[in-house]
Amino acid sequence: MKDLTCFISQKAFIEKDGELLLLHDPQIGVELPGGKVLENETDLRMSLQREVIEETGLIIDIGKPFHTWLYTIPSDIGHRSAGKRFLCVGYRCTYVSGDIKLSSEHDWYKWVNKDNYKEYCKTNFSDVLGVYFENINISM
Repeated sequence: MKDLTCFISQKAFIEKDGELLLLHDPQIGVELPGGKVLENETDLRMSLQREVIEETGLIIDIGKPFHTWLYTIPSDIGHRSAGKRFLCVGYRCTYVSGDIKLSSEHDWYKWVNKDNYKEYCKTNFSDVLGVYFENINISM
């Protein structure tokens, strides 16, 4: 059996006023703020906070990781990480401050809840969001 080779990606499930922040990458589709852990980053929470600030401008409180999943970015799109495989770690996070200022990676955002998130997420990523909304009462 072959060893798994992949990047580590952290995703912030940011909650504000009972809603969850979704971002939209025009090449990948709906996703959460966050991204790859860089080579010299040893503090994973600082890495996630860096990604969230870069992508949204928000300051967050990072809670516990609550879900992991594997994801491969489709190889047939023009994305810089096309074909790469990721071990994703999802963290429960809460909004602290700031106004959303999207990076050039994303073209829109939406705050969603348990009742409407599927309207914005038509891919298998909705499974990951389903895990979040099913476990929303887990304490941070």
